Amino acid sequence: MQSSSRIMWLALMTAAMTWLAAPDHALHAQSSAARDAGDHQHGDTASLKNPIKPTPASVAAGKTLYEAQCISCHGPAGKGDGKMAAMMNPPKPSDLSDATWKHGASDGEIFTVIHDGSKGTAMRAYAARMKAEDIWNVVNYLRTLGPQARKTR
Repeated sequence: MQSSSRIMWLALMTAAMTWLAAPDHALHAQSSAARDAGDHQHGDTASLKNPIKPTPASVAAGKTLYEAQCISCHGPAGKGDGKMAAMMNPPKPSDLSDATWKHGASDGEIFTVIHDGSKGTAMRAYAARMKAEDIWNVVNYLRTLGPQARKTR
């Protein structure tokens, strides 16, 4: 019995280490001190290209995920006025409908913030909750919320 428990533990640890070493988890190489300091970009993630075309199907899938995962903080229109926002200490959730993006406005930077979260804020990492394709669909949906001028891809 103990032997099978050890084997199971070893298998779980191996799976966890493999998952953590996957390329998606190595996207954010910037130091936490730099990440926490006001407006900033996320290093080389600004050039990370969105592999998912913003088709109506992708945008619809992103909207569904947004409504399930993001609306409680960012609100129905992305203004940062969700039901949970009032209970959060500053900084409050970002207004995703305006032209100013504190963490960068490229698809790669938005993907990285959703994937890795944002230290020092209530924005948690969604890498464990959503596949990379799902996060890209959310990025495509977020593009529909803001001003037309914000089409940085």
